[in-house]
This record gives sequence, structure tokens and C-alpha cells, in this order.
Amino acid sequence: MASEDARYRETSQFEAWSFSPAQLAAMREKTNALARQRIAERMLASASNLPTSNNTSKANTPDPSGNGTPNPNENGAPTLPDFLKPEEEALLVSFYVSELLRAADHLGVPDEVRATATVFFRRFFLTNSIMTYPPQEMILVALFVGSKAEGRFPRIIEFQQKFNTKQDILAGEFLLCQGNRFNFEVRHPFRALMGAMMELRSYGDIDEQRIIAAERRAHDILLFSPLMTDAYFHYTPSQIMFAALSLADRGLAERLIQETFHFVPPTTNNDNTPAQTPLPGSENSGLARKDGGGKGQMTNDERAAIIGTGIRDKVMGTIEACRNMLSNELPERKSHWTSESIFKSQIRPVRKKLTKCRDPDRWNLSELQRQRREQGLRRDDSEERAAASKGSKDAALFGGDLAAGAPEKKRRKVDGNGQEDPFGGPL
Repeated sequence: MASEDARYRETSQFEAWSFSPAQLAAMREKTNALARQRIAERMLASASNLPTSNNTSKANTPDPSGNGTPNPNENGAPTLPDFLKPEEEALLVSFYVSELLRAADHLGVPDEVRATATVFFRRFFLTNSIMTYPPQEMILVALFVGSKAEGRFPRIIEFQQKFNTKQDILAGEFLLCQGNRFNFEVRHPFRALMGAMMELRSYGDIDEQRIIAAERRAHDILLFSPLMTDAYFHYTPSQIMFAALSLADRGLAERLIQETFHFVPPTTNNDNTPAQTPLPGSENSGLARKDGGGKGQMTNDERAAIIGTGIRDKVMGTIEACRNMLSNELPERKSHWTSESIFKSQIRPVRKKLTKCRDPDRWNLSELQRQRREQGLRRDDSEERAAASKGSKDAALFGGDLAAGAPEKKRRKVDGNGQEDPFGGPL
């Protein structure tokens, strides 16, 4: 049986959505550059198709209606607005993630739905720019899709009533799924925390109240800090859990790691040969020796390579790095994102800049969905006409109607008054 680590490496969360810090920064730079290029092309194209208006302002901004059309400069040539920088996009994503978490609290969804929706939202705006699609509307879409991904199937009308909105949530559903590459499985650290608490209680020498307090604090951290940071892009669920537990009670986290990654001193058999003691759980975890030794039998050197001080120090270093990341967004920072002064000084200027550089063709999700449906219908009609044209050409070449033997389309019988008979014609 494959180990838990081997199974995790086969998931889409590891294969498609795990990055180093340099890779993540490069991806955001690329997404921002592509969005700037495409939005500029659409703005210039829309400006060339519109007549000159006297309502436009003389500033280098779109018209006050906010439709993303650049204004002409003194020479009459259209000029482009200032686009968002990658760091400005990251700031807005963090702000809207905090809004998503508030919306999840308002809905009262389970922890898994809350976390899955946030991961979907962050993934979407990693491969799509926040200048292209409206983040405020994608919040409800992420919550709706996240609920379904976790086995809950809410009604659209419930979302609209609770948030007092008429937003067409389904208009952005396919976009969100496409932006997530249709990877709907998200693994979270909540169950790992439950297992860690069970392990700590099994030691028997730790005060129960201390375990309860650490679990409560770690759980609160897991509900906010990893979701507000890039932890899901860099670390595994178990590493995130250990980092949160370390923030809650460093001593308990270190005790768990010490008990797991311990070095067993070498012993000898009666014939002075090195002992080969089974590694606990190795019989079912795929850790048996590959050099012909007995099943589950490992040498001391092999055991040290798996649970020795070397691997323990490496694990501790990873957990410490994750701990530092989570410490930047502790649950106490919730008030930071809802502060009116922070909103006015940091968020409002960037949002105002966003209204001037957003995509004129893709910002309205309902209109975008309608246009794509029409394009699909036109494509189907053109394919049918092409097939009919090909059939007539073949008939002219070979003689006769090649489709004569094909079954005719079903037709409904209508009586003389033009009323459809629900029971069909006379027997």
C-alpha cells in the first residue's frame, strides 16, 4: 500500500497547484502582463469603433461610465489608463478573500466549504487577472462551487436572498471551474489537527486543558491564516497544521515532531550483527526494504534516514517557514481588513484604479455568458450548413440523395385549428 505522502503527490493539489515562491511570483507576473496586453488591445479596438464624444474627460482615464474605453489625447489618439501592478492585484485579492470569509460566516457554511471556496477563489485569480473578471461577483460563485465540491448543494435562490442580490451566479460558474483547471479536490489540515490531538492525548502525560486550548487556537488559525496567505500553494496540509499548532503551542508541536522523528540507538544481536528492527507501520506503508531483506525489516541506517535527526531538522525548517508565513495573518488581523481607515488609505485607491483599467468585454459575466451562447449557436448553424452543402455536392456527383435512407425528423401532428393534440392522432 502506498504511503500517505505518495498518495498526496498524486493529487491535483500537489501536481498542479504547488509552487515555489519564485514560481508563484513568476506566474503572477505573467498573468498580469497578459491581462495588460489583452485589455489594452480590447480598449483600443473599442475606441476605434466608437465616435468621438464631448462627454469624455481630458484626463488619461476612461469615460465616467466606466465601460473601459480610453479617452483620446490632445492629438485625438486613444490613450490607455494605468494598469494594476502584480503587488496591487495581490493586495486586492487579499482584501476580497477577507470579504469571502465574512460572506462564509454570514452563510454559516462548514469549515471545509469555507476553505475550499477560498482556495478556488485564490486559484482563479492566480491564472486570471483581477482586471479581467469582477472579484466581487466571483465571491458568491466561489462559495456556490465550493459548497457543491464539498457535497452540499444549495439553491441559487438561497444565495440571492441571503445576500439580497440578483446576481446571476451561474454566469461565472464555468469560468471558475475553468480557471481551477477542473481540479475540485482540495485537501485541508483540519483532519490532520484532529489526528494530532488524538496522538497528544495518547501520551498520557499532557494536561487535557492544555490540549483543548491548543486545539481551539490552532483551529482558529487554520480558519483564517492559511486562507489569507499563499500557504496552500507552498505547503502540504500536515505542514500547515504543524505550523498552526506551533503558533498555538510550540511545545506541543515540538513534542509531536520529536516523538515521530526519533533516532533509535543501534543494537546488536547475539552474534554481534546489527539488529534489523521493524519500522512501526512499515508493513502497510510501502516502506519495506528493497534490497532483498525481510518484509518490514530495516537497518538502523535506513531507519535513521526516515526518522532520524537529519530528516527531523528538515521538517522543522519547513514548519518554521510556514509558521512565519501564517504569523503575518493571524486571526487578530480580521479587524485590519474591516478597518475604515485601512480601506480608505490602501484599498480604495487601488479599487478606483481598477475601475479605470478593467476589461471592457469580460467584466459583465451575464453579458459574457450570453455572447458565448450566441457564438456557440452560430457555430452549430455554420456546421449544419457546411454538412448540408457537402451532402448536396456529393448527391450531384454520385446521383440521388445520399440521405434518402436516413430516418426523417420527427414531426408533431397538429389538428385543423392549429392546436396540438396531446394524445396524438386518431387510432
